Amino acid sequence: MKKLNKTLTICLALAAIVAFSSCNRLDIFGMIANRSDTEARVTDWLEWNNTHAPIVVNNVPDTYRFYSCSDTHLNDDNSRLVAFITQERNDPQAFFSLIVGDIANESGDRPYILCDSARAFHPSTQAKYDPCFPIIGNHDVYFDCAEHFKNHFHTSTYAVTVNTQGGHKDLYLMLDSGNGTHGTLQMEWLENQLANRNQYRHCFVISHNWLFRTSYDYTTTPAANLPEDEMYAFMDLMSRSNVDMVIMGHFHNADAKTFNGVKYVMTNNLNDEEETPSYMVVTCGNRVSYEYRTLTLQ
Repeated sequence: MKKLNKTLTICLALAAIVAFSSCNRLDIFGMIANRSDTEARVTDWLEWNNTHAPIVVNNVPDTYRFYSCSDTHLNDDNSRLVAFITQERNDPQAFFSLIVGDIANESGDRPYILCDSARAFHPSTQAKYDPCFPIIGNHDVYFDCAEHFKNHFHTSTYAVTVNTQGGHKDLYLMLDSGNGTHGTLQMEWLENQLANRNQYRHCFVISHNWLFRTSYDYTTTPAANLPEDEMYAFMDLMSRSNVDMVIMGHFHNADAKTFNGVKYVMTNNLNDEEETPSYMVVTCGNRVSYEYRTLTLQ
């Protein structure tokens, strides 16, 4: 009888997997093996950067805010992302926002079209047109979605410089951890960027995969955190470079840890299954502080 129950459980689990896979919202193969190569993607990101002007946000007050969300997992509705961006653009002290990976929740181009629509300027409800900077997450690698991300957003390994009215410069470094690794080429790029850290007042690093997952083995599958040796090297680089904050997502929770002088913060999720979606607001001035806010739907 026990053997029969076990067999029935396995059959039901397999049936559920097939059902979710058929509706294009669960990529079993993509969770086991990488559909897209980190080194190849980063090569594309950096080539795009080299042929386009650096991203700069100018004329910002010495004390300003930015907003950060993660894991929108867009299916058919982008109203939560629209509300998030609208709340940032109606905040006179905020000047840009971040989407820290996992834009998509299914195969195809539709999630990125919805994201583009949310990032567009809506003058009837928004006071100003501030930029919204996305990075790639593991769900943006599933179902071969990396090509759609690339077509819409062009790069996920890039720097943003904020120039303040008082002459300060703040540096934001966006990373691709969609495969559960930053890869060799991207880490070299990151080290080169951080070699000039002393030219900036504050420095932030943004990457999708949360580092402090301890309940599972360290692997390089897209849904996992970094391999153990890479995690140690990454955190050592953050400390040596005096990075103020590393902003991450992935586990759909608000969380924060401080390690060797660096604040690691997980921004919360905006997906439709979350009953109380929230996001993070960071204030940059002489010091860096942050708070979580519950999303107010329009």
